[in-house]
Amino acid sequence: MSLPKLDNFDSYIHQVHQAIFLFGAIAHQVIPKQQNWLHIATEPYPWGFQTQVFPTGGRLIFNVSAGNIQLQHGDGNTDIFALVDHTQKSLFEAILSAMDGHELVNYFDADSDLSHSEQLLSKIHSDDQKLTDAVAEHTHETSLAYDVNSANDYLHALNTIYTGIARWRGRLNGHLSPMVVWAEHFDLSTIWFATPEMDEYKSHINIGFAPFTEGVFERPYLYAYAYPYQEDYKTPNLDAPLKWETEAYTGIYVSYDNLTDYDDPVSAIEMLCGQIFKTMRTVLG
Repeated sequence: MSLPKLDNFDSYIHQVHQAIFLFGAIAHQVIPKQQNWLHIATEPYPWGFQTQVFPTGGRLIFNVSAGNIQLQHGDGNTDIFALVDHTQKSLFEAILSAMDGHELVNYFDADSDLSHSEQLLSKIHSDDQKLTDAVAEHTHETSLAYDVNSANDYLHALNTIYTGIARWRGRLNGHLSPMVVWAEHFDLSTIWFATPEMDEYKSHINIGFAPFTEGVFERPYLYAYAYPYQEDYKTPNLDAPLKWETEAYTGIYVSYDNLTDYDDPVSAIEMLCGQIFKTMRTVLG
């Protein structure tokens, strides 16, 4: 079965991104830091995304198919927030208010003039400009309502690509990160590390799938990059649909719209990942 065309992509993807974007900041403050920042990543499922389990029990769940976010508490109770009732700003405040006294005990200053979201973000960003930017990124005031059927098409696409990458990854030898979706860029990603330290500042290759990059790519794409690159490496010769990208990042780019041409996209993505990885090994420093 081929991939959906995602004709109504712009009508929902930014609302979905704004909602999951909040998970990163919350996880940053609730879950102890892990290597390569995996504590702020989300786990993808056919119905949506969820954080790791909080130290107090419970977790945040984004059920894209149901159009809601669920805050599971360690005591078994669950708060449910329908996105149709919220903007990003109001959703952030509602979630943090529900966490106050539970996952976030003695965390907020009741006498502060700052909102819950501003207090949380100020604990992450000490630089004034970064804090200002973060507040703006987490407090959009447009409705989060979206077309669930269209959003489910994206989930289907993401799950198909996840499966193709996982099939390639399952035969790959070496040191591998989990396959996660990052809240900030909303991209699916997995990393192969050249050394057992699994250190993001040492040699590695990242292969993933992103929904867009503002101002550069307005449609989804498969991507790969290496770190570090060899000095004076030669730009690889690539067969379509693979392209060498240098504007948004340096590495390999495959348009999602090219992937919809395949009758068996899982096998095609598995094959493309093999080609991508082999190519990236030749330029990895």
